[in-house]
Amino acid sequence: MAAPLPESVRQLIGEHVDSAELLEILLYLHRNPGQSYTAEALSPAVYTVPAAALLRLESLVHSGFAASDGAANPSYRYAPSTPALDRRVDELAAAYAANRIAVIQSIFEKPKSSAQSMADAFRLRRDG
Repeated sequence: MAAPLPESVRQLIGEHVDSAELLEILLYLHRNPGQSYTAEALSPAVYTVPAAALLRLESLVHSGFAASDGAANPSYRYAPSTPALDRRVDELAAAYAANRIAVIQSIFEKPKSSAQSMADAFRLRRDG
């Protein structure tokens, strides 16, 4: 049985990682420091569409994990805003390599925001 996730990894996921897609993009940038990618260039590598990649990349910029060149068709690179944030991403990458399932589960098990819970309450459901 794999070891449980470190608390620092759980905390990072709880604070910043809201989807497996964002996780994959963050870890891809982390594995390729110094490289810059447009959403179009990155999307095939992480199995998503450019529009979704762009939203996730902008989220990573806002959270301090990445930087954008600000161009009309921006490029993004891994650029944690602090050394501590960089260390936390290193820990996340190590945890993902050691126990991918636990990392993914922690993303899907984290509590939803009250706004998301309210939106889910009003979602139309189709019976079988």
